[in-house]
Amino acid sequence: MLYDQHGRPHTYLRLSLTERCNLRCFYCMPNEDEDWTPAANWMTAEEVQVLAGLFVEMGVTKIRLTGGEPLLRKDIQPILEGLSTLPAQLHLTTNGILIHRHLDALKQANLRRINLSV
Repeated sequence: MLYDQHGRPHTYLRLSLTERCNLRCFYCMPNEDEDWTPAANWMTAEEVQVLAGLFVEMGVTKIRLTGGEPLLRKDIQPILEGLSTLPAQLHLTTNGILIHRHLDALKQANLRRINLSV
């Protein structure tokens, strides 16, 4: 189990899948000339699943996928499929622009909550 310095257990993991977004909100993309991490340096779907699995083994029961906009990841479906096999609730923070393209994958992954950032 993971504990903070006050002895409180941590059961919640937030995984940022990308820094990129498809909107120009100040929160996600404050500068016009941002240098982005190359996609080749991002964790693969398999690496995301292994990392999340390690945290689940340490007591994490909720995993939130965030970004930027996590639905911009070309491999979002394999990420969802892999995480859905873990004994943890899966949540998503999104701006909702691309959600219609991924509804089936989100349902199959048994997504429990969606936070829409507007």
